[in-house]
Amino acid sequence: MDDLLQGRTRLLLTDYILSCAREPGTPEPPPTSVEAAMLRSVTRQIQQKHRGFFSSFRDYQGNRPELVKQLVGKFFSNDQDLTWDRLAALLAFAGTVVTQSPCRTIKQRRDLRSRLLVDQDCYLTVNLLYNLLMGRYRSWLEAHGGWDGFCRFFRNPLPPDFWRRLLIWGFLSCLFPTAIFYIWKHL
Repeated sequence: MDDLLQGRTRLLLTDYILSCAREPGTPEPPPTSVEAAMLRSVTRQIQQKHRGFFSSFRDYQGNRPELVKQLVGKFFSNDQDLTWDRLAALLAFAGTVVTQSPCRTIKQRRDLRSRLLVDQDCYLTVNLLYNLLMGRYRSWLEAHGGWDGFCRFFRNPLPPDFWRRLLIWGFLSCLFPTAIFYIWKHL
């Protein structure tokens, strides 16, 4: 029997990849969980921010799971650590690769075999990502709070360090004019 992290991971990846691979013009299915909604939102922001890069992979005609596997190899070569940002970028890429263009969808409606190939690519991609996360990075996921940690990380858009620097800068910007005013008044 799968444990909770395995079940949530498989459900999250399946929800995300299948929502990306839906035919254009069909409504987006509701997310299956809070983390699924957060993942969709985060990956959408990443795709918009890096539109130039991601647009070149939309409607990819080759072996989608193999392309994702190659990116995993590049992303995590030299035993680079996993971060929530890197994971979100990887998932945004995987979602982009399975996204279909309206033009291709019209051709696919004529060919059920093409739709089956898209579905097969989705499930192979889900399995690839699932095996990566539950194998090599499972301990990292557990140490960082699992998918609840993912939601906490992206719910706070700016790190505490940013706020600390902003507070210090604001304090100093008020202190400096006050000191100058005080010295000017007492001269």
